[in-house]
Amino acid sequence: MIKNLFLKHKGKPTIADKEHCTYAESSQIGVLYNTSEFKAESIDKLEELLKNDGKDIARMGFSDKPSEDKLVFCKKDISPTGTVKKDHLDFFIKQPFDFLLSLDTSENPNYKYVLALSNAICKVGFEAEQYNELLQLSLKMDENKPKAIANIVRYLKMI
Repeated sequence: MIKNLFLKHKGKPTIADKEHCTYAESSQIGVLYNTSEFKAESIDKLEELLKNDGKDIARMGFSDKPSEDKLVFCKKDISPTGTVKKDHLDFFIKQPFDFLLSLDTSENPNYKYVLALSNAICKVGFEAEQYNELLQLSLKMDENKPKAIANIVRYLKMI
C-alpha cells in the first residue's frame, strides 16, 4: 500500500523547519483521537478546557466502523493508495493548527497516516513507539484516561 510506504519514509518534521509558538500565543488546536480509546465525553471536556483558554478547537475521531458523523473517519475514508475520500477529513488535515493533540496508542495505519499528513506546527501525543517519529512531544499515558487528557493540557501550557 502506498500509504504504508509514505509512512516509512515520512521524516520527523523538526521545529526548526517550521514556525512554532507557545501555548499562550496559540489560537488553533486540533484534536485527533481514537473513538475506541476515548469517549465523546472525555473529548468534550478537553474541548471545553481549551476553549476556556480562548482557543479555536477542531476535532476528528477515528472509528473502526463507518459513520455519517462529519467529526469521525474510518478506514474506508482513505483509499489503499492514500487518497482521502471525505472532504471534511481532507479539510481537517490541511488546517495549520498551532498544536495537534493525538489521543491514540493503537497501531492503526489509517490514524497514523492522518497524523503524518497533518499540517500542524507541533504534534503532541502519548508515548507509543509507532508515533515517535511523528510527534514533537510525547507523554506517558496514564491508566486513567481523564487524567491523561488533563496531563496533556498541563504540559501543553508549559510550552
